[in-house]
Amino acid sequence: MHAIAPMSVPAAAALLLLSAGVASPRGQAHSEPCRSLLGQAVTCADSNSPRVTAQRPLLAGDAPAFLFAAVQPIAAPEAWRPIYREVERCAAMVGDYEEIRWAVMEAPLQGPKGPTYGFNIGTRIVLVRQDTTYLRHEMLHHILQVAGWQPRPLRPGEQYTVADLHPIDLFGRCTGGS
Repeated sequence: MHAIAPMSVPAAAALLLLSAGVASPRGQAHSEPCRSLLGQAVTCADSNSPRVTAQRPLLAGDAPAFLFAAVQPIAAPEAWRPIYREVERCAAMVGDYEEIRWAVMEAPLQGPKGPTYGFNIGTRIVLVRQDTTYLRHEMLHHILQVAGWQPRPLRPGEQYTVADLHPIDLFGRCTGGS
């Protein structure tokens, strides 16, 4: 006899999105240039590369239930590897570039605290398509995670603040302030 486990509403929504084959804007030309708030020349986060690994957007997967972002896996441009090494050297920590699964989303996520332009969940880094403004920022989150950095322990009833999760000295020095 097989037991049927109850499914949460967010999990059911994710299953429906996956089974519905979320429509993909693949093949659309992106004529606008990449943006970087720092004015640096950067390689775009784009899935028009011939090395794309999926045919349609996928859910972020191992993200918390509230974060159902449709993302498109991409192969990272080779130009991102030396940037990751620069962030490692700046932070004086070692990450694992090879384990990162890269993806793009079509637009920033709109949440109660404002828009989210990139995020890091486990080994996945997601950026907004054609926008590498937060590339170093998300790389630093990944490096901190791999290196074993942890925010301070919370006391009962406390919640983390942005400052708790972003050591100001490192993020200011190693990401250009992003």
